[in-house]
Amino acid sequence: MPLDIVILGPPGAGKGTQGKLIAADAGIPHVNTGDMFRAECAAGTELGERVRSILDDGDLVPDELTIEVVRARLGQDDTADGFVLDGFPRTLAQAEALDRVLVEIDRGELCVVLDFQIPDEAAVQRLLGRAGVEGRSDDTLDRIQHRLDVYHEKSEPLVEYYRARGILVGIHADRTVEEVFAEVQQVLAAAQQTRS
Repeated sequence: MPLDIVILGPPGAGKGTQGKLIAADAGIPHVNTGDMFRAECAAGTELGERVRSILDDGDLVPDELTIEVVRARLGQDDTADGFVLDGFPRTLAQAEALDRVLVEIDRGELCVVLDFQIPDEAAVQRLLGRAGVEGRSDDTLDRIQHRLDVYHEKSEPLVEYYRARGILVGIHADRTVEEVFAEVQQVLAAAQQTRS
């Protein structure tokens, strides 16, 4: 069975860091919609121009555009053994669209949804620290607060959506990268045993 994983959590919860570690460990691609959109912006593509101001403002790229990009990415050959989806879905409409995409590409149910949990104050401190290192244009205090507000309003309902389906596992993300990854590895091992 493919190891199809979705990572949820607020900005600053470490989704990207853990997504890369999971992908490298499991030999499956890390599919990060934010990275994909930022790469399009950097390349100056038509898509990049369409999403640049949305990303700079800390808002969500419209569902139909994001779904189109994700559908194309998950249909590629390197996802045959699984994928780590980070930054998607972010709304209930996107979660429902992902369900449809998985049926279209003959995948069925996700293996597990990891919910990275971190207090807002800790997320803000992490993101302000990242801003100094990476120079991300959306890591100013106002934009960070806006992104957290958007997360709580639009993305938090996904926690219940996946919990109701019995595939959600909470991860305490306010720890070191190594401690979080150790917990993630235990969860993934248990999820794979359940499915085999």
